[in-house]
Amino acid sequence: MKAEKLVTYCGGFCGTCARSPGYTAFRQAAALVGELVDAHGFRHWLPKTGIQFDFAEFRKGLDFFADPHSWLVCRSTCRGGSGGPPGCPRECCRKRGLEVCFECSEFPCAELKGNTRIADRARGYRKLGRQKWIRSQSSLAAAGFEGHTGKYHLVKIGKTARSVQPRRVRIGIASPSA
Repeated sequence: MKAEKLVTYCGGFCGTCARSPGYTAFRQAAALVGELVDAHGFRHWLPKTGIQFDFAEFRKGLDFFADPHSWLVCRSTCRGGSGGPPGCPRECCRKRGLEVCFECSEFPCAELKGNTRIADRARGYRKLGRQKWIRSQSSLAAAGFEGHTGKYHLVKIGKTARSVQPRRVRIGIASPSA
């Protein structure tokens, strides 16, 4: 999907969402945890610990989160009919013919006045302009930035024992300016 189509009505960028088809770190991390718990035999020895834990359900959940074909992976943005978060300004933007809510002359309206996330996005959008902002969001997505957590999530899995970082999960925190 083109980056232009990944801009949401509330000024988010679907490319930085863990549910985006292009954002693979979330699914890779679930698959990696599944592989590790299987390799260590947790299924066999965890019940012996006496801990109340349904390993089969846990493992089923990991498989679900790792599956790129599950309903969890968003096939279209809020513009394409997928749901938005609570307080999503989709209907208002559609009625007014706006691409993003903060292009509205009434922004921030009473509905969005206390929403600091949208206000922060609006500042960045206005400072850079639409095209530069989209490019910056695309760069963040390519670097593994996840917009809901505000962190970078990269999963690097080596194919051989000679890989530089075999089976390593790297997680970093985004800078405040991101």
